[in-house]
Amino acid sequence: MFKISADKAPEKGFLLAYYPRALVFEPYEIRDGEVFFDGCEAFRDQEPKECHLFDRETEYRLIRRESRGDRIETVLRKKDEESMDPDLLYTEVMPVKEEYRKKGTLPEKLSVTTRYEYSENDVLAMKNYRIGF
Repeated sequence: MFKISADKAPEKGFLLAYYPRALVFEPYEIRDGEVFFDGCEAFRDQEPKECHLFDRETEYRLIRRESRGDRIETVLRKKDEESMDPDLLYTEVMPVKEEYRKKGTLPEKLSVTTRYEYSENDVLAMKNYRIGF
């Protein structure tokens, strides 16, 4: 369980978190500003290096930068993509590994929408990506 900006993340959805010794992919819900998921007690005193909390419409991303002692928080919404140039969006749908799917509580597929932009030198570059299902 770790503190997040609860007003920015979906109230419930799926958690994909990278801890120093584990990868966690579980359904979650937020209660009193804390993230709760199956097995969260084992991670009570740890903060993930990288964490994605997402539902169909929104992804909240938290990245811990140890070298600077700070965190980067990003919120990406599907509705923001409606006003973007469709030629600069690429969505890939991929199956979730069987070891996770067999739990029965996780989606069978995830979608990753990559957002591109042109630099001032007209070089196409990845700007960001959003995980959904």
